[in-house]
Amino acid sequence: MMRGPPPAALSPGAPVLGYTVERQLGQGGFGTVYLAHCEGQRFALKLLHLPRVGERAEREVSILTRLHHPNVVRILGHGYWPVAQPQFAVIAMEYVEGRQLDAWADAENPTARQVARVLLGVARALAAAHAEGVLHRDVKEANVMVRASDGLAKLVDFGIGDYAGARELTADILPPGTVDYRSPEAWRFLRAHLEDRDARYTAGPADDLWALGLVSYRLLTGRFPFDGEDGAKLTEAILSSAPTPPHEENERVPRALSDVCLQLLEKTPQARTPSAQALCESLEQALRGADATWDVPLCDAYDEDSATTEGEDIDSFEQWRHEPRHRPRRGKRIPRKQVPAVGAAAVASEVSPPSTTVRVALAKRWAFRTWAALAVVLVLTGAAWGLGTSRVVRP
Repeated sequence: MMRGPPPAALSPGAPVLGYTVERQLGQGGFGTVYLAHCEGQRFALKLLHLPRVGERAEREVSILTRLHHPNVVRILGHGYWPVAQPQFAVIAMEYVEGRQLDAWADAENPTARQVARVLLGVARALAAAHAEGVLHRDVKEANVMVRASDGLAKLVDFGIGDYAGARELTADILPPGTVDYRSPEAWRFLRAHLEDRDARYTAGPADDLWALGLVSYRLLTGRFPFDGEDGAKLTEAILSSAPTPPHEENERVPRALSDVCLQLLEKTPQARTPSAQALCESLEQALRGADATWDVPLCDAYDEDSATTEGEDIDSFEQWRHEPRHRPRRGKRIPRKQVPAVGAAAVASEVSPPSTTVRVALAKRWAFRTWAALAVVLVLTGAAWGLGTSRVVRP
């Protein structure tokens, strides 16, 4: 697995194997992706630093050339650059003009029908990959693009993917991947083999499906289904805690869609949705039974009514202290209306409580709780200080 920061970014106008770089699109641990053009067409150009990625560059090319599906990003060519002394593997892919899945959800505040269609697209991509013996191994919001023109979901970035018969490249017990999206069976294997440095966990289709279950839950509720004060407690929750059903977490989630999500989050592969193809069929069946309730945005949007003003309780301490009991908000938050400040107490009262969106991270949730505890202390302190005044200090 690569260590250290990625290579320096290419400047706009830089020529690479006949392509001209326009701007950087994204950067991850295994490569940097640029928007580039050639002969009047736009492409996504992925550069992988050969001294650091080793055989993974050829592995990704091999995977992409095996897959030909509308919901999988399409490879258009590959090579090595600079030609004289190659330092990078270059993969030219179709440019998907749109947003990453989390940014799309935050901006669009999608309905249950829209979410189901996006999930169906990802499920179809996984079904096609699994049929070819290919595993993605890093299914998450950042690796799904939603095309702006028609809402089509595209699964991207097979940089740490694997396929049947490929040579083992993993040097650790667990293969590379995003920690929060690892399956319970992967964590169980790690716990059981901590002392065996030669042990290697073999991921399977069920790992991809588990990760898609996490993505589904966050799309439906705006929250991660498991919680813990630290990594160990979070892992324990993943292994032993049953998530709150999405339709109970958010009353706008249709029961059929909630059930599909929950089956993806079963603790064992045997109890989980058996395959990506079976998931496609479940989603298709749920969509066939969809009614008008599927066309209501799943979350509350930030609008003029949600902008806090003096004396309003819309974003009050009591509401966000009980965050799980309320639907999250999506979209761009409306700035607070300014209230004239009166001394230090007024300054304290102008602190805005944090918002909840689809992109809430674990660290932010715990920072949120720490802030809430601090707010309680401030309220009590302010109450004692303000006994002789008529102004009420708000957290």
